[in-house]
Amino acid sequence: MLLRLIFSIFILLLFSLNAQEKIGMYEKQGTQIPLNLEFVNEYDKKATLKNTIDNKPTIFTFNYFECPGLCSPLLNGVASVLNKLDLKPFLDYRVVTISIEPLDTPKKANDKKESLLKTIKKAFPPQTWSFLTSSNQNTIDEITNAVGFYYEKRVKEGVVDYLHPGLIVVVSPKGKIIRYLNGILYSPFDLKLALLEASEETSRPTIAKTLLYCFAYDAKNKTYVFQAEKVVGTLMLGIVLIFFIYLIRTGRKSKKDSSDE
Repeated sequence: MLLRLIFSIFILLLFSLNAQEKIGMYEKQGTQIPLNLEFVNEYDKKATLKNTIDNKPTIFTFNYFECPGLCSPLLNGVASVLNKLDLKPFLDYRVVTISIEPLDTPKKANDKKESLLKTIKKAFPPQTWSFLTSSNQNTIDEITNAVGFYYEKRVKEGVVDYLHPGLIVVVSPKGKIIRYLNGILYSPFDLKLALLEASEETSRPTIAKTLLYCFAYDAKNKTYVFQAEKVVGTLMLGIVLIFFIYLIRTGRKSKKDSSDE
């Protein structure tokens, strides 16, 4: 695990040093992804993005299935956080992995899916996580450009490789980009809050509203932070309000006692 993490950090540093090339993540938060795009899922069935997310908050990853470096640690990180996530898979959220390699096949997608699902120990409906491929490079480019995911294909001695960033993208039920979470290891709490934010287009429990009131998204560090000033301010306002009501009631009681005398 440590070696994989060091290797992934090295790849990310390589991206940052390679400034002359447009490789990396260029965030487009708040924009709409093209839900009409058609892919082929891991069961060799045609599927649009709209039908795949099925009006649910959705986690997107962009990988390829014979990736020698970043993809496996990232997808393992996703599987790990899904195993710990305090939300109901399939009912509360969906996951979509899109291959950036047009030669990837539904069989490769299904093999990758089965290997990852074996690592999830809790009840997890398989239809929660879809693995999509397309032989049309324009289709792949349209979705990656829409989310700001830029990569480069390289061929060396007949071996195809891709330089690409490592992250997940959280999208709303109607396809609006809500949050980006960087890296290959994800906090269950951060992911839960991102999905709850994404669910604003649908009804959600009061506890979700309370959590999102107390925590704010830090766009620089791609995490959620506790809003101490906001919470303390609300508590102080509540205390002042209770004290004010107390003064009014005791004042009325004093006037009533005086009139009785």
